[in-house]
Amino acid sequence: MDNLWQLWCYFYHHILSKMILLAAILCLISSDVAQAYGQDAMLDRILIGKGYDFASWEAQAAIAKISYELTTPQIGMTDADQIALVHAYMKRVADFQTREDQINQIYIDPSVKDPLTASAALRSERDQLRTEIDARQNLVEAILQEQVESVLRDEGFAIGGQVIPPLRFRFTPLPYVLIISRRDKIERTNQRELSTSLTVDQFDAIEREVDQRFNVSSLVTPIGGLGAYPIMLPETSSLAFSIETAAHEWTHNYLFFSYIGLNYDSDPVARVINETTAVIVENEIGQRVLQRYYPELVQPPAQTTQSAPQAKTNPPSFDFNKEMRQTRLHTDELLAAGKIEQAESYMEARRVIFVQHGYRIRKLNQAYFAFYGAYNAEPGGSATAGHDPIGPAVQALRQHSASVGDFVRKVATVHTLADVQRLAGQ
Repeated sequence: MDNLWQLWCYFYHHILSKMILLAAILCLISSDVAQAYGQDAMLDRILIGKGYDFASWEAQAAIAKISYELTTPQIGMTDADQIALVHAYMKRVADFQTREDQINQIYIDPSVKDPLTASAALRSERDQLRTEIDARQNLVEAILQEQVESVLRDEGFAIGGQVIPPLRFRFTPLPYVLIISRRDKIERTNQRELSTSLTVDQFDAIEREVDQRFNVSSLVTPIGGLGAYPIMLPETSSLAFSIETAAHEWTHNYLFFSYIGLNYDSDPVARVINETTAVIVENEIGQRVLQRYYPELVQPPAQTTQSAPQAKTNPPSFDFNKEMRQTRLHTDELLAAGKIEQAESYMEARRVIFVQHGYRIRKLNQAYFAFYGAYNAEPGGSATAGHDPIGPAVQALRQHSASVGDFVRKVATVHTLADVQRLAGQ
């Protein structure tokens, strides 16, 4: 009997879990065929050659994940060895980024006549670091996945010991995202992921063409993570950011087949519920993973993964959150009164003020608020969300839930804001 049980455990953890992973990947990969007419088809034509190739990325990431999980070398490592390896990996990433900056400075410096020669030693160090990072990436990803899953398992997200869906992520360059909003109201109407190779002048050209063609407000912006499968995370030396973002994006995957997951793109209320829930999970699960494995990194909860651009220094005389909240509220008032051009002029004037105070905001428009305002998990409401009642209701539901796991499972049952408020006892 013991032998049969051991055989089952081996089969489950080494074979069945991989089958679950493969099935999840196949479920989450979708191929959309645009209509021959309408905004989507026209948008496809505008973005020809500029979109992100998800099919190629998914195929490469899936092969890397599945082939590596057939070996699972981290199983023979102690917790202390795993933690030390993760720290060493993050140190290499930080060193690599430092070398990149140093090399760029050499090429920028007009006094350097031969930057190729002057940067030779740094380039050699950079390339060696890149080799070491690439060689350890799969192992570090596997360790971090298991560490985050250990907390998710505590919250009841596992069946037979396997977290469902399994947390799988990949450090990778992230696509940019094109956000499209109505002009007369701050409401996201479309979204497209764009190539990682685009430059800021191309961002501007895309936005101008989209705005003129469809009479909308658009914004191309970087993102902090993407809930594909495996999850897409940026390569960063911030261990806390990686862990928190993994928890955030896993939440989107967990909610994928719920109403608020299936209607993420079409229902603005579902989108805000979904994103606000993910931020709450990010903060709570992220902090617990750090406390368990990396207690020296524990900090007070950060704002959000998708936080608005922040200045390097924040002068005491200028309160970003206060000023941004004022901007959002007055913009809403102008749009509600039908004063679209006046609202757009106002937002541009306010953007200039933010830039003067060190906040590098390239564009402040309806699309900006439609994107950042969806992450409404801050006490008192996000500065970019205005009077939106959805975030406070989701926060109230968390307070009304016994645990973060109980909270997420309740969210998975809701369809409307009224459902959230009912479950929160409001």
